[in-house]
Amino acid sequence: MVWAQDRNGILGAGGKMLWHVPADFKHFKALTMGHPIVMGRKSWQALGSRPLPGRTNIVITSNPNFAVHGGTRAHSLQEALSTASSCEGGEKVWIAGGGQIYQAALPVADQIVVTQLDLDVSDKIEAFPEAVYAPQLNKSWRLDPDCSDTAWRLRSGDARWKVLVYNKSYGEQ
Repeated sequence: MVWAQDRNGILGAGGKMLWHVPADFKHFKALTMGHPIVMGRKSWQALGSRPLPGRTNIVITSNPNFAVHGGTRAHSLQEALSTASSCEGGEKVWIAGGGQIYQAALPVADQIVVTQLDLDVSDKIEAFPEAVYAPQLNKSWRLDPDCSDTAWRLRSGDARWKVLVYNKSYGEQ
């Protein structure tokens, strides 16, 4: 799974990302390029209902008539993961949102890459009907110091940022 969050764990609100951090967009692209990405309908629509190039885009929706031009429709997370695993680059599947999809995928995920933004957007969410928060990680998730870059990177657009990589430890739940 991969996401960006503010200091309070906010991922977005009203179908929008509440920040602009170009360096993180480049990081996301480099991380996910060549691998399938799975997202919910709202995330797909927030991207302009168009596929991210260089990746198989799989969109989860319960609406059998929802058109996913340039991507693949799936009716459940299980169907999406099954489809993704048989795609080019399917040895690594990225879950790319939104909140409900992250929550559903948490039990089957083995790695989470979080871009932590040095930013507080809580004042902006009042203008939107629903804020989306990152799922709470239990103690089975361990920060991987070898893969994480815990030093703040230079400001890009709205914020400084750092990358935290969590791996699931199957010894504790």
